[in-house]
Amino acid sequence: MSERGEYNCYDKWCAQVDHVSSVRSVKQDSSPARAHLFERAGFSGKRTELQDDIPNMMTRYSLNRAASIRVLGGVWVVYQEPNYRGPHYVLEKRDYNNASDWGSQSSTVGAMRRVQFNN
Repeated sequence: MSERGEYNCYDKWCAQVDHVSSVRSVKQDSSPARAHLFERAGFSGKRTELQDDIPNMMTRYSLNRAASIRVLGGVWVVYQEPNYRGPHYVLEKRDYNNASDWGSQSSTVGAMRRVQFNN
C-alpha cells in the first residue's frame, strides 16, 4: 500500500523486486476501523479485536497468527512481519475465512494498520 508521492527506488515501498506486477483500487469505507482476528478458520476460537494500528502483534497481544479475519469497518493492511514489513495484504470490509481468502499462503500476522483516506 503506497501513499501519494514519488518513489524513486523500489525499496521505498518495501518491494523485493524492481517492478510493479499489479495494481488495484480500494473502496473507501468511512465507518470506524474495526477488525476481529480469530485463532481458527471459520471465525472460531479466541477472538482479538483491533481498532488501532498495531506495529507488533506479538508485543501487544502475544499473537502472531490469525486463521480468519472479519473486517467490520475501514480498510486494513496486514503485514506478515512486525513494524509494517514483509509481504502485506489489503483487507476491505468483509469476512476472510482463511489466509488464502486475503491472498496469503501463511496465517502469520506481524502487524496491522488502518488505511487513512484523505477527502
